[in-house]
Amino acid sequence: MTIVRAAIVALALCGLGDAEQTQASEDRAIPIEGVANTRDLGGLQTKDGRSIRTGQLIRSGEIDRMGADGMALVEDLGVTSIVDLRTTLESTADPVLWPDGQGPERYNFPVMEQEAQMIEDMRASIKSGTATETQTDTLFFEAFGYIATDYTKEFRALFDVLIEQPEGEAVLYHCSGGKDRTGVATALVLSALGVTQEDIEADFMMSNVLKDARNASVKIADQVNAERGTSMTPEAVWPSLGVRMEYLNNFYSSVNETYSSVDNYLHEGLGLTDQDLEKLRNRYLN
Repeated sequence: MTIVRAAIVALALCGLGDAEQTQASEDRAIPIEGVANTRDLGGLQTKDGRSIRTGQLIRSGEIDRMGADGMALVEDLGVTSIVDLRTTLESTADPVLWPDGQGPERYNFPVMEQEAQMIEDMRASIKSGTATETQTDTLFFEAFGYIATDYTKEFRALFDVLIEQPEGEAVLYHCSGGKDRTGVATALVLSALGVTQEDIEADFMMSNVLKDARNASVKIADQVNAERGTSMTPEAVWPSLGVRMEYLNNFYSSVNETYSSVDNYLHEGLGLTDQDLEKLRNRYLN
């Protein structure tokens, strides 16, 4: 296991100290061994007073390190569909461990496929201790400016799975860290369901808590520097583990620039009809 991945797994659900963190952990986090940043979207409120059903929409980081107990838990949670938003390179290098023909139905809709090598280069720079804060922060900030507009086909495919998911059966969707591609996907899904902006933003920022981004960044930088003799700062690592509201705002800016609103993006960019959205809301809202 790589230094970065080992630290993420070990620290993903630790360090939940203050009241906000405790509430985040107790109320919505799902501790699955070997899987980081997992939570149920159930309970988030919509603008018209409804709420998302619990146990139906689950977001997480990559699941390839999930053991037998974790796989059993996912099935016990009623997950029958898993959507992988990682690139082909990522999903091929680290496949899920269910044998073919077993476990939930699995889909791969690779978001940032064209940037796959850029992602690997960024990870390599962290592992070598050569990453800088400016490089990693810029990479993630800029990615939020094109993920939604460049990968409409992949996000539409995710919505198709959600819309057609049988009643009462849960969907789990994930990328690698469960914070960027999954974060954009979640912002789109929650917007389509009519969730309040406050809840969308709070859920997005919860990744910092569940991944213990601050402490994990320090640990990774210290480990790499000790092994490589480098002087990489925790701030250079942090963007690979955490999120900033500026990232989400850049996502909104890009969507608004091209489509004028998220609602128009859902209709024009993804081709969702009013009937599609109504079906989605009836399926996942109380």
